[in-house]
Order: sequence, then C-alpha cells, then structure tokens
Amino acid sequence: MNNTNRALNRSLVLGAGLLLLAAAAVLGLLATQSAMADAWGSVADSARASVAPWFQATPLAATGNSWLWIVVVAVLTVIVGLLLGFILRQGRGHSGRLISEQTTDWGSTQVDSAVAEQALQHALTEHPEFLSTRVSTYRVARQAVLKVSVTCRRGTSPIDVVRIVEAALTALDELLGLRIPALLQISGGFRVRTSRTTRIR
Repeated sequence: MNNTNRALNRSLVLGAGLLLLAAAAVLGLLATQSAMADAWGSVADSARASVAPWFQATPLAATGNSWLWIVVVAVLTVIVGLLLGFILRQGRGHSGRLISEQTTDWGSTQVDSAVAEQALQHALTEHPEFLSTRVSTYRVARQAVLKVSVTCRRGTSPIDVVRIVEAALTALDELLGLRIPALLQISGGFRVRTSRTTRIR
C-alpha cells in the first residue's frame, strides 16, 4: 500500500525492463556480429548527417551553438524530475495521523496512529492463535486505513482469525466513536495458506 497507482508502477517497471532488455540485446549483437556493427555505423552516420543541419540552422546569438541543445537539456531535466518524483513516492503512504477532524468552531480532534496501532497490537497479542501481529496506518485516497497483518499458528482457522480481528476492530471503533477502514492480511499454517488471505473491512 502506498500513494502511487499500482497499474502505473507495473507499467513503468515493465517499460524499463523491456528497454533495458532491448539495449542489452543490441549491445550484444554489436559486440558479436560485425555485420550488425557495420550497419549500426552506417545508420549512425546517416542520422548525424540528417541532424547536423538542424543545429546549424538554429544558432543561439553569437555563441555558435544551437538553441536546440537548451530544449534537449530542458526536456531531459523534466524527465529526470518526474522520475525522481516517482521514485521518492515509492514506499510512502504510511500515516502518523489516524483521525483529524474539525469537531467545533474552536478546535479539532487529532488522534495519532500509534494510539490505534498499540491498542490493536495489545488486544491481538493476548490470543494464542497468533505467532505475531503487526498494525500499521496508511493514507489511501486521503483517508486513514489500518492494515492488520497476523501470522497464525498451524491449524488455526481463518474464520476464527477474522472473528478475533473484527472484534478488536469493533472495540476500537467504539472507543474512537468512528468506524475506521481496515485491511486484514493473514499468513501462517496450512489451513490459512489454502484459504483467502486478505479481507477488507
């Protein structure tokens, strides 16, 4: 869970992978096939001869250089900026604030994520069905969502797991006076692995 579109993530990864694969294949052919290297040299010379007049026809004042280089640098800068922005967004989405509401004209109600996370963690660790539990908060579509991940002991029924976690979430909702969306992820023994492992509440 993060604040980037999953389809966009996968499309960019797939596109980058295909480009790298194509580049590796071309470099391999150029290094091993002399005919391919000769053809590449011919294409490169032809492209250079075609592009050179463009730069000669677009001089930048008295510098002797073409202003097209400025356009190329600007476009590359924008592309690099977009890629850096995309990279920096990865892995984010965690939220330190669970509730932030303007309750009156004079103030607001703020509840940190740690309050809900620690309360749920404490409630779930009391059940011997769980080997480990983890609760985290994410921001999805500008709304806080709890993610509850539990690892169960072998032989534990997923139905029992869902019942226990839903009871803890209901108690938390009653404590906060607000229904908090939650994602439950279950992993563990054979019965769990052969059953549906994710539940959205």
